[in-house]
Amino acid sequence: MLRSLWSGVSGLKSEQEAMDVVGNNVANVNTIGFKKGRITFVDVLSQTMSAATGPEGNIGGKNATQIGLGDTVAVVDNIFSQGSLQATSKITDMAIQGDGFFIVSDDGGKTYRYTRAGDFSFDAAGNLVNPEGFIVQGWMANDETHKINTAASIENIVIPQDKTVPAGITKNITIKANLNGGDHIEEMAPAHGTVDANGNVVDPDDMAVLFDVNGDAINLGKELAKFADGTSKFSTKIYDVNGNQIQISSGATFTMDVTPAGSTTHKVSLNLSPSMSLNSFATELQSAINSAIGGGANVSITADGVLRLSLASNANASSIKIGNINTTNDLNGYLKHALINLEGGEGRSADIKKGNSRTSLPLLSSPGDVLAMSFDGGDNYNGYVYVLSDQGDGKNDFHTIEDLREEIEYDIIHGGNGKPWADANTSSLTWVTIDPKSGEIVIKNNDPSNNHVIGAVYSNNLKFATIMGTLSGLVNKGSEVASQPFEAAVHVTSIDVYDSLGNKHTVTFTFRKKSFDPTTNYTTWSWQATVPKPGKVSNDKGTVKFDQTGRLVYLSSPLAITVDWRNGTAPQVINLNFGDINTFDGLTQFSLPSQTTAQSQDGYPGGSLQRIMINQDGVIVGIFSNGKSYPLAQIALAKFANNEGLMKEGNSMYVETANSGAPLVGTAGTGGRGTFAPSHLEMSNVDLAEEFTNMIVYERAFQANSRSITTSDQMIQELLNLKR
Repeated sequence: MLRSLWSGVSGLKSEQEAMDVVGNNVANVNTIGFKKGRITFVDVLSQTMSAATGPEGNIGGKNATQIGLGDTVAVVDNIFSQGSLQATSKITDMAIQGDGFFIVSDDGGKTYRYTRAGDFSFDAAGNLVNPEGFIVQGWMANDETHKINTAASIENIVIPQDKTVPAGITKNITIKANLNGGDHIEEMAPAHGTVDANGNVVDPDDMAVLFDVNGDAINLGKELAKFADGTSKFSTKIYDVNGNQIQISSGATFTMDVTPAGSTTHKVSLNLSPSMSLNSFATELQSAINSAIGGGANVSITADGVLRLSLASNANASSIKIGNINTTNDLNGYLKHALINLEGGEGRSADIKKGNSRTSLPLLSSPGDVLAMSFDGGDNYNGYVYVLSDQGDGKNDFHTIEDLREEIEYDIIHGGNGKPWADANTSSLTWVTIDPKSGEIVIKNNDPSNNHVIGAVYSNNLKFATIMGTLSGLVNKGSEVASQPFEAAVHVTSIDVYDSLGNKHTVTFTFRKKSFDPTTNYTTWSWQATVPKPGKVSNDKGTVKFDQTGRLVYLSSPLAITVDWRNGTAPQVINLNFGDINTFDGLTQFSLPSQTTAQSQDGYPGGSLQRIMINQDGVIVGIFSNGKSYPLAQIALAKFANNEGLMKEGNSMYVETANSGAPLVGTAGTGGRGTFAPSHLEMSNVDLAEEFTNMIVYERAFQANSRSITTSDQMIQELLNLKR
């Protein structure tokens, strides 16, 4: 009977302990990261009244007779089910979704505690700590590479609020841009001779890629002209300076009035045929004129395709007047127009004195780009005809604007037809220049005694003739005349870069259209990098080429510039990326306005920490005042083989035990570890409904155990009463 008393007592004690667990759970219903407890009971040793026997013969087996002696608490488990997450506005609040524990330490990592409570903050020293001041453990990023080595040992996470990052020197520049390949441009600059507007020596611009002041392409270089010679025949195609084919038919005639000084006018008439050569035409014209004036006239075809009419110094007439030139059966009058300069222009007349001459405009056997000028008022065009060529290295041909300047100056100084403007005293002076600030060809009359006249300018290219045409007219001694500006297609883009001290500098790239190769159909652009003074750039020039589709096909090397900022920093090498060859991923040349579509560089100034962010991998990212962001640290997670084997140490922390196993430390989301939920906290996993239910169950059990004690007590009392 005493056994029932002690069994009731054990029951009371067990239910009391169960209520202790429930009370603790309810008390921690709002504790961050708290894991509820669960109590488990077992019965204690039973008293055996009789042992069990097996069946034998005709007698069956008997079960053992045992009387229990009550119960006891077997274990109080921690239930590590996931708690609900609550969003917060605090950057350093962290919750774990899944398995794992934060690692904290208060002795520099000699010992560790483990917790699910992620209500962290930074202290005055920049330590990431929990409310008890334990420092969160993880891995710090390398200050130079900004890499995190998670294979290293964990350490205190310390991020000073005054943390700074050094400047990053610019090592690479990438530019993506379209360079206008069309016939009209908006972005232009004066054409270059041998120097630019700053006096720097430069390569002269190719005439084939220049534009007028309105941004319209002059379009020279489409065809290369050839001069007609004496053997050229009308039937084998002869062209005027404008590129028009001269076509005469059978029965064609040429007439011209020739008037010797002091005499009457003679009508010179020639019969023409398609098979007639220019030499034959010149010979017959010379004969007809001499018949009219009594001799002394000479007509020839010069090397530059000009018909030249001269009057010998021993001619009978002191001068002759040429006028009223006409042709018949001359399609569109092209032959007449080619010869009209012999009379000084349509409807005019011109005198040729003894020892002087007058010419037609140039005749061509193959049409192309020709410029015809006269430096004696328009009398003669022989020797003043300039042809665009591939090289510009022959007499009276040009390829660059500097070639044209040189040819014009040579003819002015030396006289293409024997009538120079210069003498021995002025021949060494500069007569023709290219204004680097305007792109104009400027002719200066250095003759101190005489005015000179430049005749009308002719060209097959109307824009070319228009630009050069403003040179025509009187040039007084000591004065200047200028063409209209020649313009080059350019594109200018600038980008800020940084030196090793974090100083910002501007590098300006000027792209300039330089040439076109009709053989390959490649267009060449130059580029030049400049920096403000006192900085100096080495390897500052290069070229790029595009094919007819606008695709980049060539980049000169080295594709890098070296800049000496002259501010105490070392010379800085910057690699340039203009795109890959045979692609459209960098520089292009389409018929679209020049524009930079994208550019970047990898340098940056020094910066101070402004704020942090934490991602779901536990990486703490610092955002700095220079706009850069870098990983600063990564929070570690510990995983145990048996979470229930951990021992609570208060303050929502656990320590490992022999039964929990050693911690497996690693990064979130790996090795079965959970992930982080930044700006969230994990709430307690206590279920109040469950706890209230358990509370009722334990209360009733306690009542029942107390009844067993009182009943046993009454039974003992009755037993004692039997003696009375």
